[in-house]
Amino acid sequence: MLEKLRLLGEYKYLFNITMNPYGREMESNVPKLQHRVAVFKELSDKIGSLRMVWRYDPVMLSPKYDFDFHRRAFTYLCRELQHKAYKCMIGFIIHHPFVAKRIDPLSVSKSDSDQMRKIGGMFGKIARGFGIKLETCATELGLDEFGISHGACVDRDQIEQICGYRFGKVRERYLRPHCNCMESVDIGHYSTCGNGCLYCYATTYAPQLNIDSSSPSLDPRFGQSALDKTDIVDLVSESHRSLQAKLFW
Repeated sequence: MLEKLRLLGEYKYLFNITMNPYGREMESNVPKLQHRVAVFKELSDKIGSLRMVWRYDPVMLSPKYDFDFHRRAFTYLCRELQHKAYKCMIGFIIHHPFVAKRIDPLSVSKSDSDQMRKIGGMFGKIARGFGIKLETCATELGLDEFGISHGACVDRDQIEQICGYRFGKVRERYLRPHCNCMESVDIGHYSTCGNGCLYCYATTYAPQLNIDSSSPSLDPRFGQSALDKTDIVDLVSESHRSLQAKLFW
């Protein structure tokens, strides 16, 4: 995207970027962490930290990725990304059945409230030390006592700042439990990413990487007889921009 930013000149946008420190057995095809950090910082310098959200997600515990590992890794990333992101979002591993088959052989434990609170206390203290705003993503357990609030990846306040105007009432539909995001439209498609992250709930089977880049859809069935044309509907959308002037932001 660094080479394509000029194409986004007329748009208001932000980046949600997952920056995890796991090894190749967990994230087989992502670039090395140091390279990803450098790219994140370069992108932030080009477009501003307001448009950058860092995701440390999912947090998981195993014999290899224990509390001390996360303490060192999160401290390193906070130090590197200080002043480069609007905030950091954290989430905890969810053992979806198809995810569990991939991560159980690596002895990844299921998240429980005690573990999450211990992580929250540790991460909250580290983030405060670097002046980084920390929020949870779709997490039922409250960690407010550690300075970590229930957050949103599609954050109304952040987007209003980027756009320079406020929104009126936006219906919040199709959201996961405990998700605080504004309503949005996902233009991606499940099982089309080749990064090979074992914990990813959006890759339920072998990625479909033979996608025609000129196709109007990432759905591998698009243009094939297997696709029921009634599945394709026109999206009805409307502007939620508020026309009410405000004296103070």
